[in-house]
Amino acid sequence: MLKNVFIFKPAGNAAVDSVACFDIFWMCWKLNGIAVNSNKWYITLYDIAVNIFITIFYPIHLTVGLFMVPTLADVFKNLAINITDVACSTKHYLFRYKLPKIRELQRLLKQLDERVLAPNEREYFDKKIRLGVRNIMLLFCASYAADALASAIDVLSKNERELMYPAWFPFDWSANRFTYYGAVFYQIFGVSLQIVQNLAHDTFAPVGLCVISGQVRLLAMRVSKVGYDESKSLAQNEQELNECIEDHKKLLRIFDLMQDVFWYTQLVQFSSVGLNICLTVVFLLLFVDNLFGYVYYTVYFISMAIELLPACYYGSNMQEEFQNLPYAIFKCNWIPQRRGFQQNLRIFTELSHKQLTPTAGGIINIHLTSFVATCKMAYSLYTMLMNI
Repeated sequence: MLKNVFIFKPAGNAAVDSVACFDIFWMCWKLNGIAVNSNKWYITLYDIAVNIFITIFYPIHLTVGLFMVPTLADVFKNLAINITDVACSTKHYLFRYKLPKIRELQRLLKQLDERVLAPNEREYFDKKIRLGVRNIMLLFCASYAADALASAIDVLSKNERELMYPAWFPFDWSANRFTYYGAVFYQIFGVSLQIVQNLAHDTFAPVGLCVISGQVRLLAMRVSKVGYDESKSLAQNEQELNECIEDHKKLLRIFDLMQDVFWYTQLVQFSSVGLNICLTVVFLLLFVDNLFGYVYYTVYFISMAIELLPACYYGSNMQEEFQNLPYAIFKCNWIPQRRGFQQNLRIFTELSHKQLTPTAGGIINIHLTSFVATCKMAYSLYTMLMNI
């Protein structure tokens, strides 16, 4: 299923398949009992159990535990993971509601893939789009795996019986060995599923923006060649231009669907990451007193930054590709073409001047400047907390 994503060599003559770039997204949902092509009763039961005991109860047991910790250090330690879990559960339900639109988005991408025929276009897809998606996935998987490993090492390195995170349970987890191991197992299993959920949420925006920006470049490559094939008639050239215009309409529809899907989820993402970076730095500098704690929270800090950077990078890249599209349109051989061709070309050029910038909640542009602004906001919150 994932061979088209984690491919380490160009695909050669393999078919262009943008939909395969989202394989890991759907795999993560299936691990949570969603989007499984089965109506079996145990799939529904598993989905209900994950929702009740992980998506809902896990952030609740951390939030309640936040009011039971005795020291300020425990408050900061619990608050960081608490914000992450609340944000994860919120994004989970926001995404779940939008899954049908993601299916529609993939259907349009499949239609655009059928237009990628030229060897240089297929080469661009392999070396830029597929490779870009692979790098995004490897970055997120390595980040989350390192985070989980560092967390486990932090728990195992402690001399006393402690939970992975300060939390509340409806029983006395410290009463005996079995209740302690049961509570620790629940936290490890719960955070593992939350990592899977986060992997689905956090990779969708950068992968989607990477694919869209690549499809815009492929359209630019196609339209810039229109009119130069002497074997085609003027009518065929006009038809070819009209097909490029239809491709552009599909890209605009894909952008609207993508924007609708992560409208609120990316707003939650920016807010939670900004707060978490701030809290992690405060805890790292003031309260960590052992080597494994330093390793864990350093890895956690890097993971927070990685959650935003790829989406912001490809958001900037997509905006740049749309801005360059009018220049590609003008490169086509439009001078000797028919009047209808030239009229359509002018309309196409005007439509391509539309400024397209992905935003989170209509407030924050998903752009590299926003990533820098989020880091600055986190630093401002850090200096404010340090002065209290």
